[in-house]
Amino acid sequence: MKVFKNYFKIAWAHKTAILAYTVIFIVLMSLVTKTTKEDSYKAVDVNIYIKDKASTTLSKALFAYLEGNTRVVDMDEALVEDKLFYEIISAALEIPEDFDSSREVLYKSAPNDIYAMSVKEKVNSYLSQVAAYEAAGFTEEDAIKYTKEDLDKKFDVAIKEGSLDANKDGSHYYFNFLHYLLLAQVILIVSTIVRVYKRKPVLMRNIVSPLPRAKINLQLILGHIVTGLLLWFIYMILFAIMYKYDFTKTHINLMMLNSFVFTITVVAMAVMIASLFKDENAIAGVMNVVSLGSSFLCGAFVPQELLGETALKIGRVFPGFYYIKNNNLLIEKAEFSVMLPNVLIMLGFAIVFIAISVVAKPKANDNIN
Repeated sequence: MKVFKNYFKIAWAHKTAILAYTVIFIVLMSLVTKTTKEDSYKAVDVNIYIKDKASTTLSKALFAYLEGNTRVVDMDEALVEDKLFYEIISAALEIPEDFDSSREVLYKSAPNDIYAMSVKEKVNSYLSQVAAYEAAGFTEEDAIKYTKEDLDKKFDVAIKEGSLDANKDGSHYYFNFLHYLLLAQVILIVSTIVRVYKRKPVLMRNIVSPLPRAKINLQLILGHIVTGLLLWFIYMILFAIMYKYDFTKTHINLMMLNSFVFTITVVAMAVMIASLFKDENAIAGVMNVVSLGSSFLCGAFVPQELLGETALKIGRVFPGFYYIKNNNLLIEKAEFSVMLPNVLIMLGFAIVFIAISVVAKPKANDNIN
């Protein structure tokens, strides 16, 4: 097993790059874990200034509505611009004298304030509701009354059954981002090893070696498989430590199985890439394009539900699309039958990658010439 042992010596020589990916991953996952601990929503009180020049029934009603849904700050009008500039208030509103006829409010927002727009939306929502009632034939007094009742209603938001644990424990984000890490690290290691064995001096020594070529290839393939499974095992242990893994959670067990199948597919893909490209720089370029590009198109970085139709169509040519799709499906319904079709597709990708590698293998000896 000399080739097998040498495989890991070469891999260990690139430990810095491999560990760098791992450290970045741990930091990102730690941040995600903290953001997913919250299971409740709290509205932000936005500080605003209002000047009501109209002083009519409608303007006073709007003032009262904003007072109940924001924090109205009383201040000298001369200081408004300064308060906006220093973001002490998010917005300044002026209700003009012709407000009843124009139904417009003068609006200024603090620069770069993310909450300022919500104030404008509240004003537009209120005035639209009043206008809708008036258009239906209600008097202004009734329109204001019913608008207040509508906007004061509170709604209970329920999390869909089956999705609570997966979203709350952060496992979904962990396994989705694992897509990028497995691709980057497995392709990096496998392509590096194959690159070394494809160099002319090494190829020539292997040809005259008493060790049959078939055994050399077999030991290399075994090294690829062990590398992928070892990385997968490390990240499963890391998950268990970071997320206090509960063996009773079905969706987590199935996500682990899903990532195991994906790892096998990634190993086959890495071998194919290394077999198709001879130039070292070309392999490195393909590695970055495949790992980063597919992560964006498949939903590892941006959720699939937020991606455009074109991106999703392109993403389907990568096995990662079906891996992440399975993770999304398991949030809704944690059953093996749900993930089975996509698992079979990933295994189909692996078979295709292996077939392409076998076809491309005879060309490896071209480096000798």
